[in-house]
Amino acid sequence: MSTSWISGSRWAPIGALVGLAGTGCSSSSGSAPSRDSGAPDVTVRDAGADTAADSSSTTDTGVSEAGPADSAVEDAPEADACQRAQVPDGSCAIALATGLSAPAGLTVDAQFVYFTLGQADGGVFRVPIGGGAVTTIASGQASPLSVAVDSQSVYWSNSGADTVMSAPLDGGPPASIMVTPGHPLYIAIDATSVYVTTSGGSVLSGPLGGTPGGGAPTVLVTAQGQPGLLAADDTSVYFTNYTGASSVVSVPKAGVPEGGAPTVIAANENLPFGIALDATHVYWTAIGSGSVRMAPKTGIPDGGQPTVLATGQATPAGVAVDSTNLYFTSEVGAGAVLVLPLVGGGMPGPFVSSQGYANVVVVDPTNVYWTDFSSNGAVMQVAK
Repeated sequence: MSTSWISGSRWAPIGALVGLAGTGCSSSSGSAPSRDSGAPDVTVRDAGADTAADSSSTTDTGVSEAGPADSAVEDAPEADACQRAQVPDGSCAIALATGLSAPAGLTVDAQFVYFTLGQADGGVFRVPIGGGAVTTIASGQASPLSVAVDSQSVYWSNSGADTVMSAPLDGGPPASIMVTPGHPLYIAIDATSVYVTTSGGSVLSGPLGGTPGGGAPTVLVTAQGQPGLLAADDTSVYFTNYTGASSVVSVPKAGVPEGGAPTVIAANENLPFGIALDATHVYWTAIGSGSVRMAPKTGIPDGGQPTVLATGQATPAGVAVDSTNLYFTSEVGAGAVLVLPLVGGGMPGPFVSSQGYANVVVVDPTNVYWTDFSSNGAVMQVAK
C-alpha cells in the first residue's frame, strides 16, 4: 500500500504537507480505504457496560461542550457479548467511539481517553475509560492532530490554523496558547511547557498558559527536515526526523546553544516516526525498514547501531512503553497492536489483531488504547 504516515494522518501522501492548511490532514476521501471485507472484525461489548458513567447524559462531564457532538462521532454500538477471538489472552476489546473520520491524536488520564479528529473541520473529544458518552471539548478546529492532557487542561495542535490550543478540564472555551511559524504537527507537555514540532522543520516550546503578550515561542532547534512525533523527559526533548536526515534526535529543553547542534541518537533510520521513552532508552518505529528499534538516550557509540527489536513489520507507526513491555501498531495481518517484552526479547506477538489501520497507541497502568484509521474509524481499549 503506497501510503505514508505524516501530519497525523497515517494515510496522507507526504506531499500533502504543502497544502496542509487548506486541506486538513486526511486523505482526499476523508478516511482511509477499507481493508479486505472478509477479514474478521473485533466485536465489542456495550461501551456503556461496567462503568459508572451515565451514557445518556454528558451534563456532569466537567468539560463544556463547544457545540453538539460531531455527527461522525458515535458512542460504541451495543453488542450482545464480548467475542474474544481477536485477543489472545481472552480479554475484551472495547470500542470507546466509532464512526470516526480521521482519528489522529490520542492520550489518556486517570478517567478519560482524549482524541482528535484531524480533518479540516475537526474536533477534540473525550470518552470515559471503559466506555460511555463521547463529549465534545472543542469543535470547528482546523485539522487538530496531536493532543495532550494534564490535571488542568487539554492541549492540541491546530495544524490548519498554525496554533496550539488549550481548554480547561472544568469547562470553558478553547484558547490559543501559541502561534507557530509553520504548521504545528505534534506536541508533548511537561509540568510547565508545551513542545511542538512544525512542518517547517522546527521544534518549539512555550508556557502551558500561553506566551506572554502573544509573543513568539522559544525555538529549540531549526532545519530538521520533517520532525515527527516527540517526547520529553526531565532535561530533553526527543523527536524523529521523518524525512531529510531521517534520524532520531534530542535537544535540551533550553534549546541548542548558539553554535551548537542537536544530539543525533541514531542516523539513517529510514523514515522513523513514532517515539517513546523510558528512564534510559528511546524507542521508535522505522516505517521504511518495517522495524522497531531502540538506543540509549545518550546516543549510540561511534560505529554502533541501534538495537533492532522487531523486523518484517508493515508500516509500524505508533509506539508506547511501560515498565515491562513495548507496544506498537502495524499493518501486519489485518492490522494489529503488537507486544514485545522488554526483558527476554523474542519476536513480537499480536496483542490485538484484525484492527484495520491500527494507528496511534498509548498505555496507562491497566489498559492499552489505540486508534483505528479505517473507513469506520474507532478509538479502542483492551486490558493489559
